[in-house]
Amino acid sequence: MLGSLKMPGSWFQVWCKLMALQSANRADDKERAAPRGFVKTSQRDLQARCNLSAASVNEASQFFAHIGWMRTAKRGILQLNPWLTVAGTSGEQEKWQKLWNDAKGPACIIPHPDYPTEWRQAREAEKKAAEAARRKEKVVTLRQRRPVRKASA
Repeated sequence: MLGSLKMPGSWFQVWCKLMALQSANRADDKERAAPRGFVKTSQRDLQARCNLSAASVNEASQFFAHIGWMRTAKRGILQLNPWLTVAGTSGEQEKWQKLWNDAKGPACIIPHPDYPTEWRQAREAEKKAAEAARRKEKVVTLRQRRPVRKASA
């Protein structure tokens, strides 16, 4: 499915690193920094691991959050959508899906191949509209204060 999306290679790289950071091994449950289904990382860490710019990692993260493939659980902890990323017993799946639902995780969409391009264009249009609205705001000039003159005696 990922191969059919016409997404930038940097986004694909970020997703693959996130998946690799999500340890699904049951043997290390006790020593894991974050519970299964969660990833302990930061934008800076992803930049270093992927050898990408901050803008590239940030844009990829925003896109994956937008389509409901991940969410920020708390600072430095991401939760990847369990319907997409976590394999386990049915009981484990229910537990992880309940965590996602209780946190009001975004609804997951499987985008069509051109959706990444459309999403980028929509974001760019929103930025331009916000900038145009900011420029149209009326600038109010403040009156200059008159210097206070001392009364002569």
